[in-house]
Amino acid sequence: MSIVIGIDVGGSTTKIIGIDNNTIKNPMTVTATDPITSLFGAFGKYIYDNGISLEEIEKVMLTGVGSAM
Repeated sequence: MSIVIGIDVGGSTTKIIGIDNNTIKNPMTVTATDPITSLFGAFGKYIYDNGISLEEIEKVMLTGVGSAM
């Protein structure tokens, strides 16, 4: 299994989604006080809640206000 994770980082809200074999897996939104906390919180929560190991992740794609950090 190779999962692609897409993350849209906002000022306080981050949206994250996984795609596995052209199938969308459980979109999620995470809110935090700053973009970095929101990004790492979303990523950790997403892989934990969906039982995804780091070895299963093929690619992580970022966009939004925090993507250039």
